Amino acid sequence: MNLLNKLFTKSKIDCPRCLGKGKVDLEDIKRLKKELIWLPGKCAYCNGLGKVSSDMPTKVSVDNSYLTIDITQEERNKLINNDPDAIERANHFDAEIDDYIKQVKYLHFVAKLEANMIADFYLIPKANHEILPNEKEDLLNYIEKIINSEKEN
Repeated sequence: MNLLNKLFTKSKIDCPRCLGKGKVDLEDIKRLKKELIWLPGKCAYCNGLGKVSSDMPTKVSVDNSYLTIDITQEERNKLINNDPDAIERANHFDAEIDDYIKQVKYLHFVAKLEANMIADFYLIPKANHEILPNEKEDLLNYIEKIINSEKEN
């Protein structure tokens, strides 16, 4: 059985996203230019194993924003296998994030709104629902991160 496993098992390489650590850290995020999109944590590219099949980089880009730990295993498999619907969802995800970042920049730099006012604006749809204790703080931190990234450029 060991011989059969060797014959049919694809060779493994260090994960090019987390560099074999199993976790994406701030250095990886910066290297892949995902500062406004990812947070440190378990690497979704290798599922925290630190290794991927040698053909994985040809199937999914290392910096694919949609391939996160938040998608289901089924969706992950579809994305890796180039399912057209999964690719469309990934493209839509990228566009939504890009639009959100552009909106925050516009609201701050053109409309001259402060970060807390922008956060309040985005929380309007939840005004009649309970807002989790850290939800506004997390949103405010993210908005400030977007604003500061633009100031650094």
